[in-house]
Amino acid sequence: MLNQIISKLSYPAQFSFQPWLCRWLPRSRVISLYVLILTSITGCFPPFLSATSDSTKVPWEERSSSELIHAGIEKSQNGDYQQALADFTAALKQNPDDVNAYFNRGFAHSQLGNFESAILDFTQAIQGEPQFFEAYVNRGNVYLYLENYQQAIADYQQALKINPHDALAYNNIGLAHLNRGEFQLAQTNFTRAINIYSLYAEAYANRGLALLELGKKELALADWQKAAEIWQKQGNIADFKAMLEQIDTLESSNN
Repeated sequence: MLNQIISKLSYPAQFSFQPWLCRWLPRSRVISLYVLILTSITGCFPPFLSATSDSTKVPWEERSSSELIHAGIEKSQNGDYQQALADFTAALKQNPDDVNAYFNRGFAHSQLGNFESAILDFTQAIQGEPQFFEAYVNRGNVYLYLENYQQAIADYQQALKINPHDALAYNNIGLAHLNRGEFQLAQTNFTRAINIYSLYAEAYANRGLALLELGKKELALADWQKAAEIWQKQGNIADFKAMLEQIDTLESSNN
């Protein structure tokens, strides 16, 4: 039941995370500073690029490390992760300590399924910037995908020490506990996510899963109905319809 529901509610994505499971936090620092968290293209989210000069007009061999990072982010946005890797690697040859290059290369590696390389790059970013919240979350997402739940939880908890009001980190901790069969802990963390962000449809859907496993079908049903309501209002028709199917299945099982 649990795996079936998670599968039905997944986003179409190059990287097979469920929408409530992962958040990639690609980083762009206006030419070398700053980050954005999330867009809604896939289960793991592609880089955001702030409006700056068009780095593609500069010959590749003449670009600075920041221009190479900028170009790599553009390629990641377009799904060209292999070429993005080349740009980020070239940037690191010029500036081996650039945490943004490591972070964005880690993202590209994750999209290509190079998970160990992604972990190494996110780790390098963290070593260069120990308060790098987004790198902890992204590394936790890779560990979660690899079913290393203990390490995933450790990374999310470290992220929460930096930003204790991040709903997505709590949601991902909940998912790690859910996958470990620790349903009460999962419920607790999904509730924390909802308390921070009351329109967090994925957290309601996930908490419904935990409640269902705890034998609380009516509460699970209420959470799924709330998730469906939010998705409908947000215009997320695919997840809205998928959730309605699960509600129908659960209601039918009660008859």
